[in-house]
Amino acid sequence: MDFTEKLTKFKKKKSSNKKHADYQRTVDLAKEYKAHVSGVGIDDYLKRFAKREDEEMFEQRKRLTNSISQSVASSLQKPFYKVARNKNVKKKFTLKGDKNREEIVQKMISGFYGTNELNTKGLDFWLKNRFIELTFTDPNAFVVIEWEAKPENVPLEPYPYEVNSIDAYDYIYKHGVLNELFTRQSETIIYLDKDGVEKEKVVDAFTLYEIGSSLKVVEYCPKYFEAKGIVIDETRQVTFVENEIHFIATYNETNLDFIPAFRVGYIRDTATDGRTFVNPFESAMPYFRKALKAVSELDLSITLHTFPQKLQYVTKCKGKGTKKCNNGMVSGTQTVCAECKGSGLQIHTSGQDAIYFPLPDTPDEMFDLDKILVYKQPPIDLIKFQDDYVRNLKKDAHLSVYNSNMFLAEDPQFAKTATEVNTNTQGIFDTLFPYTEKFSEVWKTAVKVFVRLSGLMTDFELIHIFPTDLEIKTVAVLMAELKLANESEAPSYFRDAILEEIANQVYEGDELGREKHFTRHKFFPFSGKTETEIQFLMASPYVSNFTKVLYANFEAIFTDIEKAVPNFYKLNYNVQWEKLNEFVKPYLEEINSQNEPLRIDFGTIEDPNPEDDNSEQGMSDEEKANQKKIADEKEAEKEI
Repeated sequence: MDFTEKLTKFKKKKSSNKKHADYQRTVDLAKEYKAHVSGVGIDDYLKRFAKREDEEMFEQRKRLTNSISQSVASSLQKPFYKVARNKNVKKKFTLKGDKNREEIVQKMISGFYGTNELNTKGLDFWLKNRFIELTFTDPNAFVVIEWEAKPENVPLEPYPYEVNSIDAYDYIYKHGVLNELFTRQSETIIYLDKDGVEKEKVVDAFTLYEIGSSLKVVEYCPKYFEAKGIVIDETRQVTFVENEIHFIATYNETNLDFIPAFRVGYIRDTATDGRTFVNPFESAMPYFRKALKAVSELDLSITLHTFPQKLQYVTKCKGKGTKKCNNGMVSGTQTVCAECKGSGLQIHTSGQDAIYFPLPDTPDEMFDLDKILVYKQPPIDLIKFQDDYVRNLKKDAHLSVYNSNMFLAEDPQFAKTATEVNTNTQGIFDTLFPYTEKFSEVWKTAVKVFVRLSGLMTDFELIHIFPTDLEIKTVAVLMAELKLANESEAPSYFRDAILEEIANQVYEGDELGREKHFTRHKFFPFSGKTETEIQFLMASPYVSNFTKVLYANFEAIFTDIEKAVPNFYKLNYNVQWEKLNEFVKPYLEEINSQNEPLRIDFGTIEDPNPEDDNSEQGMSDEEKANQKKIADEKEAEKEI
């Protein structure tokens, strides 16, 4: 199909204003998802209680409502961000020895999205941030990989072009492959008015994507082109007029055997028989809607009904002077009484006011002053019920998405059994695993486009695989596992592995803190052992004095090192070990001067790995011989 035929096809599509069969469904989903995730437009989903609430009361309730939807949505999204940051993802692209093209592709990956500020750019950054946002707010959006034309031998710079559900007018899939995508989006153009002044105008831009080509049509101003001396490339751009509106059509051949675009979502929508997608918390939407209603009622109750109600007897207003009051009106007139402002009651509004009563002639005529004014407490039980109901809805939302409340701070799970922890973890994995597959698929799709744009059609390999362990466990769950491991007397290396996972989470985002922790961990003498085990080892003659001194003075020794060697944590392992020996030596010498002298050889470091520590580390040859003699004597006693 040549350019003329494609333009004719485009005009027919535009004039028909045809949209795909599920258009309204995808638009409605995106609008509601966006409202709950961002809070923008959330009032649109509040419903008026017609039988007991007029329009004014409804507007008041909307003003008082502070939706928790954003908070709930954020807590549901956090595990996805956590998985996306997994550092053990296996990814690479190989172009069969073509290093030059590999560099070109790498530049495309690095420049795909964002800016250089704080290193917030590149394909990976887009996937870990914007892709997740779209996954939750508009799963039926398309992302098209676009690029600007460049002179020959100048590398292209592809970028993501988002087509939201409302702008994805029509598309055709054949056997699961995208064959056609017709979109509408708004663009700002500059035009010249009748006086030749530049002005901006928002216009519609339409694009027809097909395999191997794209055709974009935008409204334009011929006078502006002429004034600026802009020459239209007749091979790529054609102007035409429809209903007195000027358009410019730009035609591009992609030279790709597929459309460089994909839909964001991956969870099939059963309402459309799987033709479209829903977001990851679609199963929790009933709880979002209930929570919005419940929070609205709770906020109204707290605002209007949490204060004590004042009930008081007051005397009737008598008016002022000659203007006697008759039920709020000046007697014999239609004028409102100035004294009581029409209430007909003598109301005291100041804390300094006092109500005076004449002293009765007899005690029998006196009455209980406590009955004149009382305060009634509001129904706190109702408000507590509403608050608990809202909290439970948040838990229910998490259960519906993850089959677990593991990510809720109020459900730490310290007391859970190993079976319960594993069950919860499996439910979370089942939710997140399809997302990791989509993540990998999008990465490979984008890089495949980059490879093709570099000029290579075949002979390349793309790999992007998430590890089986998605590191989804919270610190609370890991602490529960550590507790269970200690109780079951699991091997120290097993407990050590759990401690390492905890540290990875605690120091996430803090590279310096993480580096310091793992360096210290590396040299800690009894890593992974319980306090009881450590006490036994400290009393044992088979543990070297060096190790015992290092353990007993660990924090003090590392404080000394950090002061004297500021770059200690940046040094390689062997140098760190040598420095550690230097700083342990004074502690040993001081102890030796106070007790029976110990002869420690600091000259040679035979095994610079404290993780494989043994009883002879830091000992002299004589001490080693003595230890061997003791061991031989004990063995002989066993034989006897």
